[in-house]
Amino acid sequence: MNRPQPHFSPPRGRGIAFQALAALAFSAAAGFFYYRASQTPIGIAFLSYLLAALAFTLPVPFLIYGIYALHNAHYAVDRDGVYIAWGWLSEAIPMNEIVWVGEEADLEKPLPRPWPRWEGMVVGVRKAEGKRVMFYAANTRPLVVVITEERAYAISPQDVAGFLEAFHLAAEEGTLEPIPHHTQRIGGRLSELWGDRWARLLLVLGWVTTLAALAVGNLAASGIIFQSTPPFLVNRAVLLGVAALLFQGLNLGLGLFAYQSPIRKPMAYLIWLTGALSAGGFLLSGIFALQGMVK
Repeated sequence: MNRPQPHFSPPRGRGIAFQALAALAFSAAAGFFYYRASQTPIGIAFLSYLLAALAFTLPVPFLIYGIYALHNAHYAVDRDGVYIAWGWLSEAIPMNEIVWVGEEADLEKPLPRPWPRWEGMVVGVRKAEGKRVMFYAANTRPLVVVITEERAYAISPQDVAGFLEAFHLAAEEGTLEPIPHHTQRIGGRLSELWGDRWARLLLVLGWVTTLAALAVGNLAASGIIFQSTPPFLVNRAVLLGVAALLFQGLNLGLGLFAYQSPIRKPMAYLIWLTGALSAGGFLLSGIFALQGMVK
C-alpha cells in the first residue's frame, strides 16, 4: 500500500465562497450608507449614516483575511512532528510531546467551539479539561484533535482518515531529530514589522497624516475651524478623512500580505510609501475643499 502524502488541506470551497459573498454584501451595504452620508448635511442623520457605513466596513478586512488564511492553510506530518499553518499563525508540535491523536468523536466530551467563528474560519482558543485548545479549522466538524501534555489542537483536514494514517505511520518510524516546539502568533509578526525601521517610518508617516486628514474634517464639522464653510463642503472634508482612514487600513493589510515573503518585501515598502503619499493627498484635498469656499 502506498503511503499517504504527509501534507493535508482543510476543505476550502464552502468557506471561501461564504466569506467572499459576505465581504461583497458588507461592502455593498457600506457603500450605500457612505453615499447617503455624502448627500446628507452635517447632523444626526449624517452621523447615523456614517456610523452605519463604518459598522458594515469593519467585518470586511476580517473576511478577506479569512479567505487568505483558508486558501494558504495546510497541515503536515512527518516522523519529527505535526505542523500547522493558518494565515499568519503557525505551530510546530514535536512528535515526542504528542500523547494522543484522533477524531473528536472519540473524546468523552465534545470540545467547546471558539467565538466568533463562521464558515471557513473556526480559529481561536478555548479551554477544556484543564487544557488550552487551539482551533485551526475550516468548520466545526469533523475535527481531528492533537493532544499534548499541556495543550490540545483542533484541526480539520479534508482527508481525516489519510491524516490519521499518515500520523500513525510517522509515529511508528520514530523521531530522527527532535524539533523545538514553535508557535507563531500575529503579535510576533507585528513585532518583527515594528523592528524594521523603514516599515515603521512609512507606516507612522501614513497613519499620522491620515489622522490629520480625519481631524481636519471633524474640526470643521464642529465649527472650530473654517466656520463659514458651507455644510456640503464640510461633509466632503469629513468623508475625505474617512476615505483616507479606510484606504490606509487597506494599504496596511496589502502591505502585510506582501511583507510575509522575502521576495515580495520590497513590494510592501512600495505599498506603504504609496499609502503615505496618498494620505498626504487626502489631507490636502480636505483642506483645499474647505478653503475654497471661505469668504
